[in-house]
Amino acid sequence: MAIAVIMALGATACGSDSSDTATPTTAAATATTAAAATGAATAMAVPADIVATALTAGVFTTLAGGVVSAGLVDTLRGGPFTVFAPTDDAFAKLPDPVLKAVQNNPDILKAALTYHVVSGTFAIADLKDGQMLTSVQGGQLKVTKDGDKTYVNGNLVAKGDIKATNGVIHVMGDVIVPPLGDIIKVATTLPGFTTLATLVTKAELVKTLQGTGPFTVFAPIDAAFAKLPSATVTAVTSDPALLKKVLTYHVVAGALDTDAMKDGSTLKTVAGIDLKVTKKDGVTLINGHPIAVQNVQATNGVIQVMADVLVPPSS
Repeated sequence: MAIAVIMALGATACGSDSSDTATPTTAAATATTAAAATGAATAMAVPADIVATALTAGVFTTLAGGVVSAGLVDTLRGGPFTVFAPTDDAFAKLPDPVLKAVQNNPDILKAALTYHVVSGTFAIADLKDGQMLTSVQGGQLKVTKDGDKTYVNGNLVAKGDIKATNGVIHVMGDVIVPPLGDIIKVATTLPGFTTLATLVTKAELVKTLQGTGPFTVFAPIDAAFAKLPSATVTAVTSDPALLKKVLTYHVVAGALDTDAMKDGSTLKTVAGIDLKVTKKDGVTLINGHPIAVQNVQATNGVIQVMADVLVPPSS
């Protein structure tokens, strides 16, 4: 069986490309994915290890390919482990340049994957609100509880307690991105934020966003800026005060994961103007714009990736 699993995993290593634009997945899609994973795991006649269980579920092909590329197959046959396993739909939320950059960098790939793994077996019932878990990567994962819902770094556990012979799998509808450095370091390490990084430099905000913070940054990707009329971009970038206002309108004091953002609440930006939070079908929206990739951790805060630029009111 081990040989068959390794061969099958190898076949998944070339997984399909994601779209170039980050797109939120609805709660319904996440629920469907979780049901498929659970059904597949339940259908196995004989309990299998984490690697075989994930492969049999049929919705973790991108994850399985990454495990092979990072040389982690044998590691995940040890344990016991608790794996917070992102589905294919979770990886599809990542902008394609970001996903490929991670897949093509062995160090970042290994760090990203092992950030989803914790030594020991933790069922959902074992996880407590406020609990900090140390991942195999070495970084911390924070557990929060809201009624019967469990979140890890603000990301909802879509389906928990899929048992394996060497641990347990919890299905995640989002990739849990490990902290790669401070907010500026993350934005300049991961592709897709070139325009934002250039504008932050132009507005002389680099040192601020490298400070202790913490900050929450609603960070538009390059494609978001490309949507704006060129005349608007020119007007903003040629006016230092307006540029600073627009950029700080995307920054909130404090590290806020999406689970801490409540429907109908407002967030006071560094620009002094409020942002409105709404929740719809499991997606968090800021001023009506969905967060495309949520809860990207940094050492001095959190990045919420936006597919749209947030435009402050003119008055």
